Amino acid sequence: MTGIKDILFGAKNGMFASRSALQIVSTNIENAQTEGYTRQTPLLSPLSPSQVGVLFEGAKRERFFFLEKRMHAELQTLKSFEAQKEKISQVESLLSDSEGAGLLNAIDAFLNAYEELATNPENSSLRQNVVLKAQSMIARFKELANSIVKIREDIDKQISENITEVNNILNEIAGLNKKIAELSAAKENVNTLKDKRDLLIRKLSEFINIDTFEQDNGMINVYIREGGHVLVDKDRAFSLKVEADPQNPSNPIDGTGKLLQKIKYIDGRGHIWDITPFIIGGTIGGNLKIRDETLVSVLTKINLLAQQIIKVVGERHAKGVGVAHFQSLTSEYSASDPFTPINSAGLPYTASPGSLSIAIYDENGNLISTFTIFYDPNVDGIANIANFINSDPGNLGYINAQITTDKKLKIEANSGFTFDIYNDTGGLSVSLGLDTLLVGKNVFDFDVAQEFKENPLRVASSSDPSAPFHNDIANLIAALREEKINGAETIFDIYTRIQSEIGVNLSFINIEFSAKELAVRTLEEQIQQRSGVSLDEEFVRVIEFQRAFEASARIVRITDELLLTILGLVGG
Repeated sequence: MTGIKDILFGAKNGMFASRSALQIVSTNIENAQTEGYTRQTPLLSPLSPSQVGVLFEGAKRERFFFLEKRMHAELQTLKSFEAQKEKISQVESLLSDSEGAGLLNAIDAFLNAYEELATNPENSSLRQNVVLKAQSMIARFKELANSIVKIREDIDKQISENITEVNNILNEIAGLNKKIAELSAAKENVNTLKDKRDLLIRKLSEFINIDTFEQDNGMINVYIREGGHVLVDKDRAFSLKVEADPQNPSNPIDGTGKLLQKIKYIDGRGHIWDITPFIIGGTIGGNLKIRDETLVSVLTKINLLAQQIIKVVGERHAKGVGVAHFQSLTSEYSASDPFTPINSAGLPYTASPGSLSIAIYDENGNLISTFTIFYDPNVDGIANIANFINSDPGNLGYINAQITTDKKLKIEANSGFTFDIYNDTGGLSVSLGLDTLLVGKNVFDFDVAQEFKENPLRVASSSDPSAPFHNDIANLIAALREEKINGAETIFDIYTRIQSEIGVNLSFINIEFSAKELAVRTLEEQIQQRSGVSLDEEFVRVIEFQRAFEASARIVRITDELLLTILGLVGG
């Protein structure tokens, strides 16, 4: 039978349990709007059958770890797409031709300048206009390429800053692991610390693709999901760092010498590993994908288009002559060795076997001689070309070709004479950068050749050295608007395809981003339903535990009254 002592003991436990439960509920209400807070449920258990009442055993976090793991995975993908979306939107804006300021409009204006020259080749200002429009087109090419490089540099800077944040988070998680283990061993409430740690893990998921494993002592290990590199092992954090990567095949070709960065992992033994290929999620993973894939692809295509324009315009320009001619002309590009075959001498463009003609003019601009040399770029070096020019019977000492100290071909007319190159059939002029109007190994050093800046009258319009005011070469270059320069596409088709590919990519990213955003929002709602604080429910709990406390107190009061009554009867 239950005695009065047992009744009072049970009532005391009930009051203590109710008061402790009310404190838990009060903490829930106070933290209803606190980020990362997990609702706590008081744990009450009945005493043994021989005893009366309940016992307070602490508080349970209403955390559903499978939902949290799903949230981490979805966040990593969402943040990756978010980073890609931001950067691709910037690229799409750069490629836009809105308001007549885009690259396509600049190319069109350059070809228009040649059309105008073809209609009136005797108008000297139209040759000046060709040079000006070429410079405008080149400026737009460079602006576009440099803007893409700038985006990549900004990404590298952001990655470096993000890695610093990641290291800070890892250290915090390791520190919390230690505190949680210590306090758990002392049977103290560690729910607040676990909330803080969960919030850090979620934040970490926004930066990088991770997974977690919880140990029996409450500590959580964190590791990179792909590759398995451990980032936090119990109370120890392993750091990441960035450093320049000279081996990255995506390093820019802008001549600045700036190198992209790789991400290194330092393990417990001090070994350093390149883990860049394993970072595929989160903001860092998204930025790496844009930096090393999307932007590389766009920059490569822009660079290739610039080279194609240099080549195709140069090949056509080198077939004609201008109104003014050259007293001296030096090739733009240096050969690795004067005697190495041209196609093997490190020059930016290759040539085919062909011939090249040179016209000689007197001091009054009258044509007095022409001669033709034949070359095979797979056999002949620039030293051979110089020898062919100097030894040709038609030269008669009018001009002299030599190799400069920086291994370029220089052609110089003797006093009283000038010359012009024309009818190059194999692309030797383009390979050397000789009388081609446009020069440049790549988009970053794309330029109008200096000799045409100095005298635009040298711009070629005629294939006939005795009739420089003819327009067949001007028409040939203007026809590039409609001609398929790579066998399948015009210049405009190529650029439009680049724009379209970026647009399609952005559209895909937007769709995926929206889908992941919805998934994250849905998961957040599910987590809040299970782990978040509902004020209505908590207020009901307040009433419930208040009534339980009052009931236990009433038992004490009634028991006290019974004791007094019994004592009164005994005393009577």
